[in-house]
This record gives sequence, structure tokens and C-alpha cells, in this order.
Amino acid sequence: MRRPPAIRSLILIDCGSAFTTAALVGLVDEQPRMLARAQRPTTSAPPIADIMVGARDAIAEIERVTGRALLRDGQLISPEQPDGAGVDSMTLVTSVGGPLRVFAAGPGRETLAALLYRSLAGLFSQIEPLPALDGPPYDAQALQSIANVRALAPHVILVVGPAFGASRGAQSLDATAQTILQWFQALREPARVDDPPITPPAIVFTGQQEDAAQLQTALQASATSVQVTQALSPSTLSPLNRAIGPIYESAALRPLPGYDRLRRLAAAPPMAAITSLGGVACFLAQRYAMNVVVADVGASSTVLAGATAEGEFVPGAQPVMGVGPGAGQLLRAVGAENVIRWLPFELDENSLREYVLRRMLRPHALPGSAIELEIEHALAREAMRMALRAPGSRLSGLRPVDVALATGGVLANTPTPAHAALILLDTLPLQGITSLAQDSARIASLLGMAGVLAPEFAGHIAEIDALATPLGPVVTTSGAAPTGEVAVYATLEYADGHKLAVEAVQGELSRLPLGQGERALFSLQPHASVDIGLGPGQPARATEPIEGGALGLVIDARGRPLPLAAGRDERIAQARAWRRALGIGEQAAQGDQA
Repeated sequence: MRRPPAIRSLILIDCGSAFTTAALVGLVDEQPRMLARAQRPTTSAPPIADIMVGARDAIAEIERVTGRALLRDGQLISPEQPDGAGVDSMTLVTSVGGPLRVFAAGPGRETLAALLYRSLAGLFSQIEPLPALDGPPYDAQALQSIANVRALAPHVILVVGPAFGASRGAQSLDATAQTILQWFQALREPARVDDPPITPPAIVFTGQQEDAAQLQTALQASATSVQVTQALSPSTLSPLNRAIGPIYESAALRPLPGYDRLRRLAAAPPMAAITSLGGVACFLAQRYAMNVVVADVGASSTVLAGATAEGEFVPGAQPVMGVGPGAGQLLRAVGAENVIRWLPFELDENSLREYVLRRMLRPHALPGSAIELEIEHALAREAMRMALRAPGSRLSGLRPVDVALATGGVLANTPTPAHAALILLDTLPLQGITSLAQDSARIASLLGMAGVLAPEFAGHIAEIDALATPLGPVVTTSGAAPTGEVAVYATLEYADGHKLAVEAVQGELSRLPLGQGERALFSLQPHASVDIGLGPGQPARATEPIEGGALGLVIDARGRPLPLAAGRDERIAQARAWRRALGIGEQAAQGDQA
């Protein structure tokens, strides 16, 4: 890593699957701030097939906007020059190559699954079980299995040894070794003439040394090297993470056209988007001593980066589900009905599938009508719900969520802040009081890597620019009062002494006027069966004023789990009522039929 002695300016690059973003950050009155930002399509596929082109175009746009020269003869001008040209360094965040595809095998794969997912948390990885495979001739089921694995093109075969203290019979590891050898043979022999060659996956073993020696001996026939790392246990999660992490760059990124030229401009190896967002979440959690969730729904993947007040990373991610190329995988996983249930208008399954197909074929396209926008937001809700339920995710148990930040391609680009707030309220496991914010500067995903070079520099920008649009506090209830009755009595006492009382009815969303920067004391009295985070029926009164946001103060008295209506007409009416409550226009709620 090339760490400049003092950071005054940085170019931050994020190569996503659909768009490449560049941001220029530097000092304004001696305070780190975002100076400019530009976005261009990622050029990883024909006809251009050179990711350097998209990054260079984004940097050129920043040069045009700021009048500041950043590149000369294809090279970064660094360090920053006395005349203001150039920057001190550049960082690179990426998800363009897709996740690191890891196939897990071995006698400890199932018993140590929880530790395995915790160990690889923060890595942009897709973990699949390695199917059993007998030798040729292959039957129809085996041929289909081979085709599926070839399509995924695994980067790593991870062998998990027996849990500490468990029986370590030679037969189980020998069987695993034989399965690996069978897969190597099957992947070397294309099923069809036009099948592309498969690069043999790396083999990583986590377990006891005697088991590692046995596995290495069994695999000698294939002349395959085995990287050995410490056995998994609650206290030894990082060795496997450190062993797998570097493979991401070599296997998923280096084959990308133009990657090597882009990589040479950066001061450090690239960081996956989930890792970068995790760094931002951990910084904010420690800075405010609160539990934080950062949500990012992209074209191909969805990331929920959580962090506890102590700075523990609690991720939830779906690396192959999004609203663009990842929409097909998402629709197959959740079904059309679960997407349609979020829409404030009637839509048939065929229309939904046609839209998803268009988004898969045209990843750079944006919603062109209110109907398409609502479909995209419905897909985003299901993608976030899938990320919450992803294998190894512990995010659904994070209580309370004190701060929720919406960022990324979908959540930071909503027509109004209310759209982003409603998506967060519909999907995140909120209870009690949560402060919502929108990263309208769309910079959060870039700052984790910047924090490696200059922690204080990046941290200041995260506080000022990534949290630039506070949506306001929200009170979320669990439990339920009888239908039509008041779930929460809320009172605001403003600085000038006047008071406002609101009755939040069960099943509804309510807004209290409290503008951005305006402060007021509040008190809450829930129904005996309603919990606002302190126990059923327990009241709350703030000892210090609370600050409003773009939506004022919101009381979400719908209850948890969210009571979605079963009937089509009732569901549509419900969705429209929730949108009206947050000030989302009737035209957007019903869809643009033109």
C-alpha cells in the first residue's frame, strides 16, 4: 500500500456491475468534504469491454465540472500539485466482477456452517455446497449438476475439516478428496464443444494439521496444491478470512478487461463494496455509540451492512440478487406474488416478468415511468428481505436499530426522501426509535476504502456528506391494538412552548411536523398491548429534545410483522394509504397509466 504522508485530496472509484462512480474529496476551509461526483456506465462488456474506459470517463467528468486536472497521459497526477492539479491518492471499490464463488465441502461443512459464514462475513462471496459426483459415465442428473457448476465457474473449493473434538475418520476426508478429484475431471472436459474452459478452482482447507496432511496426500494425483489455514472456532475466525480474501482479486477481478491498468492507479488493493460499506457502518456505530444499518440495493447484489455500538460488523447480503441483472435470480427465489404485493396498483405476473427481463438485458436502463419505479422499489424490498434472511445473516436480530442509512443505486436516487423512508420501514427489523437518513451524495459505499488510507479524513466526510439528508426519527411499534383503536398517543412540545398531540391509529403511518434542524421534546403513551421498545404499554418521554428531518417525526403503528392485506383490492388500498401518509403523490401511488 502506498500511503501518502498527509492526505489533502482523494479520488474514490466504485466500479459497480452497472455503473462506475468517481468522487473527488478534498479540503474546504481545512475540513474534508466531497467536492464533486460523477457516474458513467461500467464498461466491462462488449462492445467496449474495458472497465478503465468507464472509470476514465467518470474522472473526465469531474475534471470538466471542477476545472481540475486529474489524469495526464492516462496516469493519475499524484500527489496534489501546488497549482491544485491532481490528488494525493486514489482508492478502488468494486463489485463488477461478481462475488467470489466458494463451493464448500468436507465433514465439518454443516456442523461448522455458522462459524463459516461468520468468518467470511465482509467478503463479497457466494457460498454453495459442493454436490456429490460419481465418475463417468454420467447420468442425466449428474450432467445437469455439472452444467450448473460450470455455469457458476467456482473460484474456490473450501474443505471444512471436522469440528474440534469430533471423530476424524479417514473415510470422510478421503470421500471429500475423491469428490474433488471427480469435479476436477468433470470441469476439465467440456460437455459441449463451445463450452469455455474452466480455470481450476483454488483449494483451501480449514481444520487440524493431521487432517490437512491426509487431504493433501489424497489429492496428490491431481497435482493440486492445498492452502491450509487454522481450524474454525469462535476465537479463530480471521485466519480463514485472510486466506480467502486475496483470492477475490486474483480470481474475480484480474480477468476483467482493463482491470490491471485501473488497479495501477490505486494506492491499495481494491475493496469489495460490502467490505467498504461495513467499514462505514462500523465507523458510524462507534462514533455515535449506536447500532447502525447501511442499506444498498444495487443492480446485481444487495448489501445490508450492520454494526453494533461496540463496532461489531453484522452483515446481511445477497451477492446475486438486485434490481438489474440480479432481478431474475431474485424473482425465481421469492416468486412474482411476493413482489406484486408491494405495488399500489394491479399488475399481472407476465407484465412483471417482462419488466424483469428488460432490466436484466439493459442493466444501465432507469425506470421510465411511475409504474416502473414502483416495480423497481418492490423488487428492492424483496431483495432487502432476502438479504436479511441470507445464510449466516444475524442482522434480523440486531436490536435496536438506532440509525438506518439508505445509500446505493436505488435507495439514494429516489424521487423524494419519503420513497426511501417507506422502503426502509417496510423491510428493516425496526422497533422503538430509529433515526433514518438518506445518502443523497451517494458516497457512503466509497468511504470504507478511503478509511484505510485516512480514517479521520473519511470519517469526517461520512458524518457530513453521507448523512447529509436526515429523514427524521421514526417510532416503530410491535404488538397490536384492536383494529381502529389508537396504538400510540404522541405529544410534541416545541421550543416556543406550544404543544401538538397526535393519535396514531393501529395499522397506520402518522407524521408529526418537525422540520430539519427543528427540535422538540416528545412523549409517547402506547396502548397496553403495544410495545415501542420498552415493553408492552410502557410509555416513553424524551429527556432531551429530538431533531426532525425531511419527514418530520413518523410513527409507524402498523405493527411487526407488517400486516399486509390478503385481498388484492385491500392490499392496493393499504399501499396507497401508506404512501399518502408519507406525502408520496397520488400519481406515483397509482402509477402513470399513460
